[in-house]
Amino acid sequence: MTCCRWSAHPGAGAAQLAAWQEFNDDYLLDIDRTAAQITVHYPKIDDATARLTELVRTEQSCCAFATWAIDTTHPDLRLSVTGTDDALAALTFLEQTPAPATKESVQ
Repeated sequence: MTCCRWSAHPGAGAAQLAAWQEFNDDYLLDIDRTAAQITVHYPKIDDATARLTELVRTEQSCCAFATWAIDTTHPDLRLSVTGTDDALAALTFLEQTPAPATKESVQ
């Protein structure tokens, strides 16, 4: 299972994947995974919120096999993606290993 945009427009998919990788390199703090949900933690700062909102907007338009939600009610910014185990397995770009940065180093 892949995002429709990625298979129909490989160039657009490569650009979106690169944008996710750059965003995660800049801000990824932690990842929690269960069978039906991936929760990704980022610092709660304006640039991270704006970039994540744009990335998620693109994913919501083509990757309907998962539900995307941004949660700003915690001290950190959280992206929750829910779906079947097979659907979540297609989103390997969310499984990137967090850099050794700490929350304090990005504030």
